[in-house]
Amino acid sequence: MQRELWDPVDPRQLGSLSADLQFRVNGEVYRFANERNLRRFMLAPTRWCGPVRDPVSGRVFQPHSGSAEAYWIGGPYYFENDSTKALFVNDPHRYEVIRRI
Repeated sequence: MQRELWDPVDPRQLGSLSADLQFRVNGEVYRFANERNLRRFMLAPTRWCGPVRDPVSGRVFQPHSGSAEAYWIGGPYYFENDSTKALFVNDPHRYEVIRRI
């Protein structure tokens, strides 16, 4: 589910390759054209990120503002439910998604 280089907040713009203009959700890297778009995304990632894969169950779902959430290494992880979140929190290294930037 690697993201393309389009800015998710404004898809008319290309996301930058700069490390300062990227953010992770469920381990996936999102890239932004400018700081304004990055800040907007960080305030409400579920609004902009699209479907994500629950790192525990492996199922793809659309997170929303009430989704179970845990912060781990550089960004939030969203989960289908509280039980998959609990498994992740108990052993995050087992389930973390690592994408090379």
